[in-house]
Amino acid sequence: MKRYFYLLATAVLITASSVCAQAQSRNRQRLIVEVPFGFNAGSTQLPAGEYNVSVVNPSSSQSVVLINSSDGQSSVMLGTIDIIGRATSRAKLIFRRYDSQYFLAQVWMASDSTGMSTKYSKAEKSLRKQLRVSNQNTDVVAVNARWK
Repeated sequence: MKRYFYLLATAVLITASSVCAQAQSRNRQRLIVEVPFGFNAGSTQLPAGEYNVSVVNPSSSQSVVLINSSDGQSSVMLGTIDIIGRATSRAKLIFRRYDSQYFLAQVWMASDSTGMSTKYSKAEKSLRKQLRVSNQNTDVVAVNARWK
């Protein structure tokens, strides 16, 4: 029984420390990304350009991502859901592409094995339904970011 308690306590401590490390990693990073195409983030259409991306509440499993254009003209906040992946040294934004329309799908911070996935907007759901009828495929496009 004592051994079970120690194993459980150790597992809880490891989990808590990894969540704290993830939160600190996200908290420190602000991404700068040059998106070469216009895209939708939630229900907001954003033009091509340079954007600053940061996490407003890094310790939550349902993080809120803030996206600001560098020129200050565009801004949007998006609720996300954490997804497990593989840590890479590069930060990136992942977009779903339908013909010439792009929708923000995921945000990955550098060296973080937990990414943030956005929900499908009404416009994207409608477009997906329409394109399913015409049998078109969805492409995924990654845009690398740098971080401060």
